[in-house]
Amino acid sequence: MTTEPKQMDNEMLEDYDFSRATRGNPYRDRLNRTVTIETTDGPAHVVQIKTVELIATIAEDGTTTLKLPPNITPGTHRITLLIQEEQM
Repeated sequence: MTTEPKQMDNEMLEDYDFSRATRGNPYRDRLNRTVTIETTDGPAHVVQIKTVELIATIAEDGTTTLKLPPNITPGTHRITLLIQEEQM
């Protein structure tokens, strides 16, 4: 006994427009960016921004420990930290 394959509920609709679509991972383009930072108290300056996803450990006293990948240049860096808290 053979049965016909079921039609998927998530098929592509005819009205989807992929004329401006590009192949690849769009997230990869956001990993390294050149950004112009404008401030009210000084001239604008251009900086290189790197996006790095990692795990950090934060102690009760606020001490933060993290390990960066080897492609980060050693030295002093300004870091903006976004914390994703686990959903309970």
